[in-house]
Amino acid sequence: MIGTVIINPKKQDREKVSSTLSNHGEIKVLAQGKDAYDALKLIGNLKPDIAILDTNIEFIDGEEIPPLIKSRSPKTGVIILIAKISDYQLFRAASNRVSGFVHKETDLDKLGEIVKTIHNGGCFISPAIAARVLGLLAANRSMSEAELRTNGNEAGSFALDPTKYLSKTELRILTCIGEGYASGEIAKKLNLAVGTVRNYISSIMRKVGLNSRSQMVRYSLQYGLVSLHSQQRS
Repeated sequence: MIGTVIINPKKQDREKVSSTLSNHGEIKVLAQGKDAYDALKLIGNLKPDIAILDTNIEFIDGEEIPPLIKSRSPKTGVIILIAKISDYQLFRAASNRVSGFVHKETDLDKLGEIVKTIHNGGCFISPAIAARVLGLLAANRSMSEAELRTNGNEAGSFALDPTKYLSKTELRILTCIGEGYASGEIAKKLNLAVGTVRNYISSIMRKVGLNSRSQMVRYSLQYGLVSLHSQQRS
């Protein structure tokens, strides 16, 4: 049995998704919710195989929902139901381990099979938005080989503005890293657990395509989060 949780602000949409899934005997809707708070509570408690979210369920206190779901239930696959979505929303979702992008108007009738595919380790992108996803991911790989330095993937410049792709907490942590603080120091400075800081660091790297702490330092310098002077800590 594939356990699912449905999160959608509109009751009629939740019922429509639930009805669609009811045609598949091996799929069971465990619970329904209307917002991000419901999502984290239900998914954290029930640990479903699949979470089906409306595209408008994006943030809670400035943090994105898919990574928060993964932190509470790592094995839960996330599906986003899309009607209209901006390039910004689409890129953020694609950068946060979302397993399925399902267009409400063209692919909802296939949702049961999509749930099974993702439960079996696959992924799904509706044809109506696949070209946009590929284009956005290609844009994120805008560095040429000539820009790469001898230190592996150490790049000379970074294309994504952190103020557009990172939450306030992530920006604060990135700034601290640019200023030379270690993870333990950042945890004390921001009153967070060290493990939480490390999770944020991984999220920052994933969202903007960084591979190392040294890249994070140069990235923070490039976008003016810190200055060379501020790196000279006493």
